[in-house]
Amino acid sequence: MEKSLQWPSIFLDSFKRLNPYVLKNNLVMFITEITFVIVLIMAIDPNLFPIVSMASERIFYSEVALILVITVWFSTLSDSIAEAQVRNTASSLRKMKEQMTAKRLLSSNRSNFEVIQSDQLKKGDLLLINHGEKVPIDSEVLEGIAMVDESLLTGESANVRKSVGSTLLGGSVVTTDTLVARVSVNPDETYVSKLISLVESSSRPKTPNEIALTILIAGFSAIFTIIIVTLLFLGVALNLGIDLAVVIALYVCLLPTTIGALLPAIGISGINRMSVKRIIAKSGKAIEASGDTDSLILDKTGTITRGMRKAVEFVPSGKHTEREVGEAALLSSWDDDTPEGKSIVELAYNLGFVPHAFSSIERSEFEEFSAATRRSSIKMSDSHEFQLPKSGRDILQRRRLRRKFVSGQQQQDLEIVKGAPDAIIDYVKIKPQDFDEKLQTISEDGATIMAVAETGDVIGFIKLRDEVKPGVKEKIKALREMDIEVVMVTGDQPITAGVISKDVGIEDYIAKARPETKYEFVKKEQKEGKIVSMIGDGTNDAPALSAADVGLAMASGTEPAKEAANMVDLESNPSKIIDVVMLGKQILMTRGTVTTFSIANDIAKYFVIVPIMFAALPELGALNLMHLTPHLAVISALIYNALIIPALIPLALRGNAFRPSSTMKLFLKNVTIYGLGGILLPFIAIKLIAILIVILRVAI
Repeated sequence: MEKSLQWPSIFLDSFKRLNPYVLKNNLVMFITEITFVIVLIMAIDPNLFPIVSMASERIFYSEVALILVITVWFSTLSDSIAEAQVRNTASSLRKMKEQMTAKRLLSSNRSNFEVIQSDQLKKGDLLLINHGEKVPIDSEVLEGIAMVDESLLTGESANVRKSVGSTLLGGSVVTTDTLVARVSVNPDETYVSKLISLVESSSRPKTPNEIALTILIAGFSAIFTIIIVTLLFLGVALNLGIDLAVVIALYVCLLPTTIGALLPAIGISGINRMSVKRIIAKSGKAIEASGDTDSLILDKTGTITRGMRKAVEFVPSGKHTEREVGEAALLSSWDDDTPEGKSIVELAYNLGFVPHAFSSIERSEFEEFSAATRRSSIKMSDSHEFQLPKSGRDILQRRRLRRKFVSGQQQQDLEIVKGAPDAIIDYVKIKPQDFDEKLQTISEDGATIMAVAETGDVIGFIKLRDEVKPGVKEKIKALREMDIEVVMVTGDQPITAGVISKDVGIEDYIAKARPETKYEFVKKEQKEGKIVSMIGDGTNDAPALSAADVGLAMASGTEPAKEAANMVDLESNPSKIIDVVMLGKQILMTRGTVTTFSIANDIAKYFVIVPIMFAALPELGALNLMHLTPHLAVISALIYNALIIPALIPLALRGNAFRPSSTMKLFLKNVTIYGLGGILLPFIAIKLIAILIVILRVAI
């Protein structure tokens, strides 16, 4: 339980929930409250219940009534604690939405601005945000480059680089430089506002599993009601001297009060545990479905692998050398700000493949990579001799060159092109004889390949590899142990997909996947009766996210993706989908644990109360295994029945220890520990409570 919980308000809320109108949604606790009222009336005036009550037992009736109302209160307390944790999550999000001042620009002149409250801003306003200031509202960067601290939202301590076109979230802090941004939403439409709304409404709907358990509880309640009414009728008809308070005690003890008390808290706490992992669930149904997942669709890039390919080798073609390929690759990547481009420059420099002289970089033409051409290039002319700084790795900072003019030295115009192998061949129109053979050899280990051409001649290849994220192999192994089918989807070639999937232990993969591939696969799996979970962040993922039983969208993704999904990851970490599935399994296991334990408890309570209820029948005396007197047996059983609820609140809120395993193994473990434990514990606990009561009575 959180130290930051406001206990006075929690206690007040728990007492408010004792209102029968509020409690009627929890059948077992509603029945228990009705029995409390009946026994309370018996304590006030036993004559209202002739034959089944005695005036001399008022103190006993009062004790029973007190224990019954405490039992109900423990149930409402568990609900209040669980919902208080959810409110804490919403409160932490509201801190990002606090009222603050904003500098609204009145013209293109940065010095011409007015200071207003953030709630006065509207979509389209221009903002000036200086170093150290908070971003007042969601906006888009128009001018400037700066580092921004988004830790309050994402939990990630590393600052994020923001430049033209980047999204700024309200509540984040600009830690360097100055930005000009345009407000992209109205005050009540911010991303944080939507998250708060999701958190506050996410606990309301019941999940299918909760509905099934509610029906089960209703069934048990109906059966026990019939049994108790029958026993009461027989006791009166046969003049066995049966006491209504004892019958009610048996009734309450046999009702699944533990399940009824803790079931809502388990569902609510599931949402809270998701929020601790910085995942906002739109409903409890999504969390439950994640625990029932049969098929999990994972993207390769960003989920299984880091998503940042690094150059690992230069491979020459024909009579060219590795140095030629490395030098050409360095030149073509000099102005390439992508992770791949930076890694190419770094690899070339580390290997010493640095040109001694080349044309003026400052006046070269650089063509950026585009999805249409799948290549980038650099054209250089009017060459002078350049030398790199003597300070080693400063090359990686680029543009810091010492210019050494040598008159009369001119080089021919030079064009270097790098990109997808087939795109390079289409561009230069000439394929080297060993091209296909080299390509096949390099791609056998799953590497991504770029071809490099210089002045129309393919001189070699750049081998890049995307590293598998740490811990992913272990998580995928754990998923397979839980009988979950894991499918990797990637736009890469089949060879690359095959190597990566084999490396991490995935048997099924879909290569060269198009945007619609995920949607088609989700529907196919669902037609086979499977529960499907997947992740996505793009607009083209929206149909599949909407169709999937569990759709996890990235906070950094597009609005359509976030709208379609039923969960949003604030940290935008695609591998979180694995954590979501495991957490869902834990929640289902916790619910099963409480259910098993509660049902098993009834056996001990039965042997405690039934023998003393029919004390007039000597034949039943042998069932009084603990040899308790009637009043002591009833009070001890009711106290145990009440105390077991708060004792299990931590389990309901945190979940029990969970290690990935097959469904059957988890079931057998659950039955062994909580089934047998649920039978034995009440016998021991009730006997100890009875001994303690006797000691206290003697002391008093």
